[in-house]
Amino acid sequence: MDAVTLDHLLGEILPRVRGSAVRRVRAAGPDALLLEVQRCVVWLDVGRETAGLYPLGRAAADRLRAGAGGAPDARSRHALLLVKKHLEGRRLEGVRRIPGERAVEMDVGPVRLWLRLARPAVVTLAVEGEPVAAFGGDPAWPPPAPDRGRAWTSLPVEAVVAAASAGERGTGALLAACPELGAAIARRLVRDPSSWPRVRDALVSPRPVVALPGPLDRLADAELGSVELWPCVLETPRETVTPPTWSEAAALVLELRLRHARFASRLRPLRDAARARVRRLQQLARHLESDLAGLPAEDTLRRHAEALLASGSDAPGATTIEVADPYDPAVRLQVRLDPRLSVPANADRLFDKARRAARARVQVASRLQETTDALGAASGAESRLHAARSVADLPSEPASPAADRPSAGPRRFLTSRGLLLLVGRGARENHELTFKVARPDDFWLHARDVPGAHVILRDPERRAGADDLREAAEVAAFFSGARGSAQVDVHVTRRKHLKPAGGPGRVRVSHSETERVAPRDPEGRLRKR
Repeated sequence: MDAVTLDHLLGEILPRVRGSAVRRVRAAGPDALLLEVQRCVVWLDVGRETAGLYPLGRAAADRLRAGAGGAPDARSRHALLLVKKHLEGRRLEGVRRIPGERAVEMDVGPVRLWLRLARPAVVTLAVEGEPVAAFGGDPAWPPPAPDRGRAWTSLPVEAVVAAASAGERGTGALLAACPELGAAIARRLVRDPSSWPRVRDALVSPRPVVALPGPLDRLADAELGSVELWPCVLETPRETVTPPTWSEAAALVLELRLRHARFASRLRPLRDAARARVRRLQQLARHLESDLAGLPAEDTLRRHAEALLASGSDAPGATTIEVADPYDPAVRLQVRLDPRLSVPANADRLFDKARRAARARVQVASRLQETTDALGAASGAESRLHAARSVADLPSEPASPAADRPSAGPRRFLTSRGLLLLVGRGARENHELTFKVARPDDFWLHARDVPGAHVILRDPERRAGADDLREAAEVAAFFSGARGSAQVDVHVTRRKHLKPAGGPGRVRVSHSETERVAPRDPEGRLRKR
């Protein structure tokens, strides 16, 4: 809002507010302070898109306030209470613009309220010459002294040309030289410095012009951010509306800008949520594809098991054995053995591993297909949000399938052999899980020397094997601060070897072993329970 517009708005409202009592002070959303004076409401706005002074009727102010949305931050709420305390019931003795600035001062007895529109815009409350609060940011005090040398009437063409030569910084340079211009006029002059004489002549006899990107009845919410209030016609190609009074023009611009701000504030979290969901599903799909590619070939495992049984040999303590392929005796197979087991037991181990690999392949493939389908739906939802043009095009809240919403309590997974894994979600839940849910003989796992989740491996029958512990350790490494590392050391111990160590989630470990593993996301790899 430029100084010419401010002067004419003040000229229209001064007869209605000078000498009148401030009946009520309210906030409208996070950025506006409302002063009710007789039949007029003075809307002082410090928003990035809406900063300005707007005289409104009560009905219009109530309607716009209801749609403003949001609430002031703690500092602004404190400022609101102080403004109410010092202004309500007092009479407005004077309202004026500071010459050379886009700023308005209001005198209410010993109290001064100062609206600064230069970015960052802020309303500062001062009592007996000392600032006591600020609405919308840090206090701006003291107000600048009047400086008519920085008025638009004193701006030479040379200063406009010099600002235009500053490139992207030209608008800021021009506003620093002449704050009264306002951003809309400054941008126009930086693009075309030669137009300043014509614009200056038009500002001598101004009239309110609402500049629109198209016909008003066809504009979508997304297009309203470019609506501007001009004190004269600055450009001809734009659609314009010329209300009969400055107050009506300002009210129209405020309403349209608030519509855009409401749309943008609704759209932003929806886009962020949609983008995060797409990225998470993309990452999950990559992990599932990697897990699927890393599964051992069950046919090869069965062939090796059958070859061991067909060989009839025994190799106590051996780690490998060479046997004939039962389907092609001319081919020799190198089979790895567990030296602690006999050859038949090794064959059983390979058959069991083949069965688990086959089950895992089916489960991971199914999960990958579900993820791919969900990714397609999420990408479509993100595209629709990018194409949204109005509030009516937006869903009521960020879409999130029930499967993607975290359930109450710890995460629950099953190892490949069917043992239950419980994974804490925070310090308090970690403490609850470890010292109230876990049994003494359950395994407890946690990444060493980094924050992370407590992982409990249920072992009621003491049948947890090396594979179960390795999978649990991979989960503990993944849900830790070392998730991005190639290898992570993980504490592994029985729950009975732990004691609380002060704060929530902190433990003292009397005995543990260390498992070094690569962090792996259990989603799509381990079954959920």
